[in-house]
Amino acid sequence: MGAADAGQTVTYSPETLAKAGFPTIDYDILDVGLDFRSDDCVVRPEDVATYAFAVEDDDPWFFAPGPFGNPIAHPTFLANQALMMRHNHYVVPAGLHARMVSAFVSPIRLGMRARTLGKLAEKYVRRDKPYMVTDYETAAETGECLVTGRFVQMLFKGDTAPASGSSRRPEPEAPAFDPEITRAEGRGGRLELGQALPSLKRTLTQRQIDMYSGVRPHSIHTDEDWARAKGLRTTIAQGMMSTAYVSTLMTTAVGEGFVVGGRMDARFLRPVFRGDTLTVTGTVAGFSREHDRVRVHVTAAAHNQEGAQTLAATASALCK
Repeated sequence: MGAADAGQTVTYSPETLAKAGFPTIDYDILDVGLDFRSDDCVVRPEDVATYAFAVEDDDPWFFAPGPFGNPIAHPTFLANQALMMRHNHYVVPAGLHARMVSAFVSPIRLGMRARTLGKLAEKYVRRDKPYMVTDYETAAETGECLVTGRFVQMLFKGDTAPASGSSRRPEPEAPAFDPEITRAEGRGGRLELGQALPSLKRTLTQRQIDMYSGVRPHSIHTDEDWARAKGLRTTIAQGMMSTAYVSTLMTTAVGEGFVVGGRMDARFLRPVFRGDTLTVTGTVAGFSREHDRVRVHVTAAAHNQEGAQTLAATASALCK
């Protein structure tokens, strides 16, 4: 047996992987209706702390008893579990996140065991870019639903990244605001129509990206040579890191009603590169009535240090 040269990565051939049941993901082989299932995930203290470091959110609810009893994890903590379901069926060399829709149903509690089930709901080509759409539900081993959602992934055609840009499919109906409701109470005080929420600023280091995505070769997030080979100037952050920032914005402003009852629809407009500084903003767009609660609706955005918008999102939460 020969030894690889120092620094050389030994890997499988596509043919070997295909014979073993792991074909390289490609638009033509995507089977709409295919069921996905994640590995189980135990919500461990070290993983919650790592996630908090990666997205720069040290909310005390993650580290000490709070309104849900024992500590909880960030609402978007299990998003990667949903994304990685595909890897149990395909080799996924690279892809760009286009859209993520989430509904947060129950708190993700420290120590619980969670699993995500999903289905390949749709595939389509728009502007010569291939997309896959996955619906998913994450639940605790008790059956308690934690998060439901949908993500849209742009597949690479060939060896390099397609031009960035979000998928533009038919839009859902805009929420019906109640014009008689102009304010509500949030975690940090009163929320009023047109109010700008306290903004966030995040400079993404490679260490944070590594901790969020997990270090592995042949990844556009953690392997700079691989990212360059795919046509990118350097490594990029997962789009879902930006959804964590919006979640922080909402949890800070509204509180418990985002952890349980929160919703988010995020579109990823262009890649976020290592070293970029994002400014994340949100504005109260309106209020609606939901049973005996008031739901606040927020429009959110992220811009990089050059002023280019990287994310457009809507989010909502139940107020006190």
